[in-house]
Amino acid sequence: MRRNQFASMAFIFLLVFALSTELVDAQRGRGGGGRGRAPAALEEAKILEEFDNIVDLIWTDREEDTWNDIDDDATEDKQAFITMFWENRDPTPGTESNEFREVWMQRVAYTQRYNSEGIDGWRTDRGKFYLIYGPEVLTVQSTQRATGGSSSGERQARASSNTVWELDDTQNPFLEGKKEVMFARYQRSYSRITGGIELNQEAFLAGVAVSNYFEARRANPSSAGPVGAGAVLAPGGAATASGVIPTPDILAMQQLMQNGVTLQDLVVRQEMAFIPAPEGNTYSIFNFDVGKSGLTFESLGSPGPANLLAFGVLRKKDPASANGLQFVYELKIPFAVVPSNGTAEVTSTHSFGMTIEPGDYLLSWGVMDIASEGIGTTDYELTVPDYAGEACVAPPEVVTGAEVVQVGPCIELAIPSVIMASSLEQMTDATDLNKVYSRTRVASLELETTIENEFNRNDSLLLLYFIKGLGVDPGTQQNRFELTHRILLAGTETSIARLPLQEKLASDILQEIPLSQVQQIEAGTDYEILIEINDQITGNVLFHKVPFSVRGS
Repeated sequence: MRRNQFASMAFIFLLVFALSTELVDAQRGRGGGGRGRAPAALEEAKILEEFDNIVDLIWTDREEDTWNDIDDDATEDKQAFITMFWENRDPTPGTESNEFREVWMQRVAYTQRYNSEGIDGWRTDRGKFYLIYGPEVLTVQSTQRATGGSSSGERQARASSNTVWELDDTQNPFLEGKKEVMFARYQRSYSRITGGIELNQEAFLAGVAVSNYFEARRANPSSAGPVGAGAVLAPGGAATASGVIPTPDILAMQQLMQNGVTLQDLVVRQEMAFIPAPEGNTYSIFNFDVGKSGLTFESLGSPGPANLLAFGVLRKKDPASANGLQFVYELKIPFAVVPSNGTAEVTSTHSFGMTIEPGDYLLSWGVMDIASEGIGTTDYELTVPDYAGEACVAPPEVVTGAEVVQVGPCIELAIPSVIMASSLEQMTDATDLNKVYSRTRVASLELETTIENEFNRNDSLLLLYFIKGLGVDPGTQQNRFELTHRILLAGTETSIARLPLQEKLASDILQEIPLSQVQQIEAGTDYEILIEINDQITGNVLFHKVPFSVRGS
């Protein structure tokens, strides 16, 4: 189940209060699932036995594959997987509470109301709807005589009566325009016959009550446990929530966010790159490197890797939010570099990618040397472009030879941006960047690139880009184009290498160019990669140049 991320945020105190009260009751095990009473929490053995069914609507394909690879009798491995599954979705990392798990499992317990089919409630159609959309969308339940007919292609209801839930579609944007959902009774079972309703993690996160609850806990982490995002520190550096001394990275981030205090023990540089992804998304890649001066390259008295931590908070600029900033994502990325990594002065560039909605953001972030606790922090302002509405930029050296030309919205044939890297790694470690937060999905890949597009003689270049404005074959509903890559000496039309022509059907391109196989490449020289696209549907042709340099010896 491949899913995109979307959620809306607002603050309604009464909804938050009601939801948090239900959570407390559920955690305490009050009630037995009857109406008006919170259900008892599931036993751990039941959760372990049914975990794949309990989270079927919200886990990723990779998580599902990992779970299926675990032996049935490997209880400890399954428990470890479950722990990491919830930690990757915790909206307030570092606190004692995991609000995502609490809300979800509270709803799982409540679905036992809908187990009249003789199976667990979370397996039923009514239970699945409740898991995603919760009680706040349900207004009235009624029984309706079935007519035996069908509408809008939905399957025929052959029962004597249907159950109808009337909906408040203002409580979740995924229900916009839907005023009811109907379940048909057939052979003692209730099956949903209302189509067009998304049942996925994005719809769950988009619920007003859920997003408000998460936002409230972020704003008031003392109610969720010690030292969370936004916790207020007392003089002397002790967290007022519980008296726990925060770690150096948390303290540095709080000083930066609250008082604008930056630390410069380490020197860090950064820049953003953006790619227009499908369905109007903007794939945003954050590149950074760290000065080697001050890093601890020692391990038991001998040279070794420097263990580092990148950390920070991404906030969107929003006049309606407190201090004009809305929390989006908390960043914690451990990584290591060896003395030979990068150049003598700086490490190679590390990158992480995020799909973020267009707008203006502030990334308050830093890097810490874990051994010495040396830290460098900074605020980085970024504007995520909306490629669906903004004009594409035609490369000046190809189109006009002079100034940049706006070629209209990105429905024209264009390559708005290209990311260059020396390697790309699909991350498989349990601590990779797949945490789920409102409006943000962090991709499970890491790019090794350089801020200056400067590479070693034997690197293999990776080009990552999307082509906009391609024609669509009316028969196959696919693109069809020819693609060629050439290496040119910078500032000339002299071609020193040409990759074979390729016939493509998809607009997303990941192209490897091994420099070691290009004999004429020389160290200390500037080059350009010329991308040529010949659209077989429209006949349009596009040329796009991407500069890069090869480091001297």
